[in-house]
Amino acid sequence: MKLLTLLKAIRQDEHREFEKFLQSPFFKASEQYLAFFKYLCKHHPSFEVDREVLETAYRRCFGAKSFTDTKLYNLMHGMARQAEQYITVKQVMEPRAHDSFLYLNFLTKALADRNMGAYFRTEAAQLVMDIEALPAKSSNDYFAMEQLYYELYFNPDTPKHILHQPALHLAADNLDLYYCISKLRYFAEMKARERLLGADFTMHPLLEAVLALTDDASIFDMHPLVAVYSSLVRMYLAGVTKDRFRAVKAMFADKFVTLPNTDQRLILTHLINCGVTLNANEMDVNQEMLELYKIATAANMLLDNERITHVTFTNIVAVAALCKDYDWATSFITNFSPFLEASKQKPAIALSRALIHYQQGNLDAAQTSLIAEIFPIKVFDIAARVLLLKIVFDRYLLDSSIYDFVDDNINSFEKFVIKKDLLPDSKRASLLNFIRMVRKMLKAKNECVDLPEEKKGQLLKKLEATLSIVSKKWLREKIGQM
Repeated sequence: MKLLTLLKAIRQDEHREFEKFLQSPFFKASEQYLAFFKYLCKHHPSFEVDREVLETAYRRCFGAKSFTDTKLYNLMHGMARQAEQYITVKQVMEPRAHDSFLYLNFLTKALADRNMGAYFRTEAAQLVMDIEALPAKSSNDYFAMEQLYYELYFNPDTPKHILHQPALHLAADNLDLYYCISKLRYFAEMKARERLLGADFTMHPLLEAVLALTDDASIFDMHPLVAVYSSLVRMYLAGVTKDRFRAVKAMFADKFVTLPNTDQRLILTHLINCGVTLNANEMDVNQEMLELYKIATAANMLLDNERITHVTFTNIVAVAALCKDYDWATSFITNFSPFLEASKQKPAIALSRALIHYQQGNLDAAQTSLIAEIFPIKVFDIAARVLLLKIVFDRYLLDSSIYDFVDDNINSFEKFVIKKDLLPDSKRASLLNFIRMVRKMLKAKNECVDLPEEKKGQLLKKLEATLSIVSKKWLREKIGQM
């Protein structure tokens, strides 16, 4: 029901304020709204009530004899209208940071519509100055500027016959900036969806014109949001490579504090997803990814409704461990583990600690950390088994007497992967290639205590020729250590 949906949107700390709103002589249309709202508040925050509960509420508030279906419908319809007006007024009067000029924009437009002359021009000029002074301008700020200059130019008191009338040109310039940012933002999102869904989106009309307009060093310096989005879109169009990714990441990090919060989050998501894909394709951008994660952590952008997924949590720790930033990784576990889902908390922490211990070379602690609770979690199962095989192989490099033990582990893991249900074919193939490469390395090392450079070269050649394989960098390093 519409009313109940709207009541869910009103937070508990706003209830007292909403009660005052319902008593406002300007807005209220019925004395009944306040009593009915107070009664329904016992069902906060879900407001999951059925028709019978609503009828009971009406009878309790206004008497059983007065109840009719029509009266209940009219009451709920009128209250829904009041709730709509409240959240709208709240949005305008106490706006969020990215709508900080909403009230003043409405005020200046109202003054313009009422032909308030000097009063309007003074307010409009002050608002222009306030927006221009912003360290980080959003697309909405440019749109607000366009609207202000529009009102200034087309105001009846503005002389149109003078040669230089800046308001007209400034309105057009700000409209162009608003359009460019919006176009680039939408196109970047579509390219991201294209990569994720395997779809093929056609080139947007006028995108080339937008890119040509934004290919200007002066625009890049004056309008950092334009610069970052333009660079992001150019990377998508040219193809996401390690070098292009690093260049866009560097620009994003440099201009981060000058970007609006909403766009910080959007661009950060684009870059993290691109980085994950590059890492999955064995194009090492872990250091850049760690910097992005640190930016997200410092800006409080990792949590979604005070939650972090176990996948994101362990991925971040894995990247930090690979970059050997163990103190930061350990601190991250301490600070963010409370925000994990309760059922995933213990295994996520254990796997994360195992990853840190392994990178530190502490094989005993790494293996001990791979507790039984990790393996029932689908996304952790394979990662933990890969790590376990790495630990076992490293133990063999230290003690060649455990050859049979290592070989048994390799065979067991291979059978597990072959039989594993619901594993994508591409993932199964890359895992099997990894397992079989480890087997080749084990046998080669078993044949020669000190592996000749020629044999190492043969293994490396086979490795580089294998396009789909897990942990290619690790395999390369281990061949070098043999």
